[in-house]
Amino acid sequence: MKLTSKTFRRILALIMAAALIFAMAGCKNNPGAKGEDVVIPQKKVAILVAPEAQYPEDYRAAKELEAEYPNSIVIKQYDDSRILKGGDPGIITLSKELAADPEISAIIYARATQYTRNAIYKAKEINPNIITTCIEPEDNIEEIAELSNLVLCVDWAKAAEDIVAQAKDRGAKYFITFFVSRTMSGNKLIRDAVNAIKTACEAQEIKFINDSSADTNSVQIEGAQKYVREAIARHYMNGDVEGKDVAVFSTDSAVQSTLVELANKKGLIYICPSFPTAYNGVGEVYDIAAPEKTADVDDYIKSAKAAVEADTTGLGKLYIYKTPLAAILLRGAVHSTFDLLNGTITAENMAEKVTSRVSVAADSKDFTVVAYGDMTNVFKAYQPGFEAIR
Repeated sequence: MKLTSKTFRRILALIMAAALIFAMAGCKNNPGAKGEDVVIPQKKVAILVAPEAQYPEDYRAAKELEAEYPNSIVIKQYDDSRILKGGDPGIITLSKELAADPEISAIIYARATQYTRNAIYKAKEINPNIITTCIEPEDNIEEIAELSNLVLCVDWAKAAEDIVAQAKDRGAKYFITFFVSRTMSGNKLIRDAVNAIKTACEAQEIKFINDSSADTNSVQIEGAQKYVREAIARHYMNGDVEGKDVAVFSTDSAVQSTLVELANKKGLIYICPSFPTAYNGVGEVYDIAAPEKTADVDDYIKSAKAAVEADTTGLGKLYIYKTPLAAILLRGAVHSTFDLLNGTITAENMAEKVTSRVSVAADSKDFTVVAYGDMTNVFKAYQPGFEAIR
């Protein structure tokens, strides 16, 4: 049978359409590590991370996602945000470079440290259409929410109840919280955390003591650590606290190792770092081997217990958080950002889609994620779970 040119064109069109569908199925769809239905966008997504020494869980989780999506995710590391240097902070410089890259369509700030607000401003001056997603911002959360397409953070109301309950279980009569005035005054998220701890302490009949902390912007990391040592000594000298039934907490990541060391020296209670994670705090003090994957927290806890037990001089009542919350939020952020780029998240369905993405990443019935106040693009998440390692 002789084909007419018209029939031939129709057959050719069908073949090309089938080939296109096959190609899209083979290249664009990815079931994800937990079985998520993920459609990879055409352009790349950049993840900006702090150094592993500053936020180890964030860094490792980002590297794992880069390995999972090697053609779609680019990792850039900025300098430790707690150490100021001359010129623009690295997070701003890198944001401008990424915004100018035609292959980059979105930037995820795996930890939205200070200067993220300015970094997004500068990026949008270069590329007004760039998508931005932020996790646990240190800058003013209202401004970050206005600048960003999506913001994910810790549900500090739930986290505070969990942290204080653990302290009460170990006999805490006092709870000292250290905060940085700059972040406390400029960021409602930080104020929420401190106020939630205060409320939880009142409910548990624990004396709450709120102390400002030296800002690393002024005194560097060593200065902030020195201030905390002197402040705890002062609280004992002034009679604000007595004995060993004292829990210590700080919203400053720079002083977590100092709090653990003081807990070990004086027999105090250390539950949680400034962001609930297994990998800061206790992990900064002891030589604990990192697991192959951030999700393998149980393996990490076993190593942590062994390291702590080997320290026969330590007196602190120490805990580790069992949920890889930073990794969960970053994974949820990546898949939600993919959805934003593909147009499958809209203003109307954002709450449903984002909470689903983050919940699937958590894969636990105990995990909760809800909207943050009246901000329609901000969501807070938490899963209870601490384990005593001494």
